[in-house]
Formats: sequence, C-alpha cells, structure tokens
Amino acid sequence: MLFEKMAKGVDRLLTVWIVGALVVMLLTIVGDVSLRETVRYSLTWNLEVAQYCLINLTYVGAALAFRHRAHISINVVTARLPVGVQQWVDVATRCLALPFLCILAFSGMQILQKAKGVTPTLRLPIWVYYFPIFAGALLLCFYAIVQIVEATRMARSGGAGEDEAGTPRGAVCAKPKVPGG
Repeated sequence: MLFEKMAKGVDRLLTVWIVGALVVMLLTIVGDVSLRETVRYSLTWNLEVAQYCLINLTYVGAALAFRHRAHISINVVTARLPVGVQQWVDVATRCLALPFLCILAFSGMQILQKAKGVTPTLRLPIWVYYFPIFAGALLLCFYAIVQIVEATRMARSGGAGEDEAGTPRGAVCAKPKVPGG
C-alpha cells in the first residue's frame, strides 16, 4: 500500500537523520574534550550543537521507535484475550493515541511560531531548536495513521504477523499458565 511504501522511505530518512545527529554530537563532544585536555582550549559552541543533536535524537527517535513499536507497553490484560479481540483492541488503542499525537503536533507548531530570537553562541534562529519537536510530532501522527491502517487490515484478515501485530518489542505481558507445567 502507498502508506507502507511512504513509511519505509521515511524510516530510511529518519535513520540517516538520527545517525547523523548522533555522529555530530559524538564528534563535537569528543573534539571538545580532546582539545580541552590536550591544548587547554575549549570550544564555545559545542554545547549548543550537542543540545540540538540531543533534541533531534529525542523527538525524531521517539517517532522511529513508535514506528517499530519499541516503546514500553504493558499487555498483561490484553495478552489474556483471544487473538482476534487483541487485534481489535490494538486498533482501538492506536486510534485513541492519534488525537493526543495531533495535540502534540499542534502544540509544537504553536511553540515554533512563537519562537523569537537567536541562540547565544551560534546565533541561529531559535525556531531551529524547536523544529525537531514539531517534526517529531508530525512523524508520530503519520506513523500512527500508518499503524492504524496496518492494524485494521490485520484484524480484518484475522492474520497475525509478528512484525505487524502481536506483542510489541517493549511489552511487559503475562505468560499464560500451562496446566501441569
């Protein structure tokens, strides 16, 4: 489907974005520590760059983790339901999450619009710092829609692909008791 192809492309882009931010943050911090310890010279801009990279890692990484269902979840109750019911509960919970993600995106947009001024050291517009919050929230909304479509298709077909449905990677769930074991 179109959503799934778009999601895979966005996945690749986000992976590059996150890895790039991590590499830049690492090089900035290691470079500053190396310069400070060897030639007693400290970079003035390294904290701003490291903070910006961390903001990117947090908000954009949260969206990618959401896509891969890597956030922690507790499925003690739903794990005891029949598989068909579990799938429809999964659809319902994803639908319930979408309005909250939309509120987050709207709030991120408002913060972005109100951001005035420049950063102290690099003199970048302050909206640059807030942009990853808005972008991450939009990506969360996009991935929520993709997952609703995937979960609905899975529930309608009655199939259970482990990657698409079933227990998320970060789930804490009760193991059903086996008689005699």
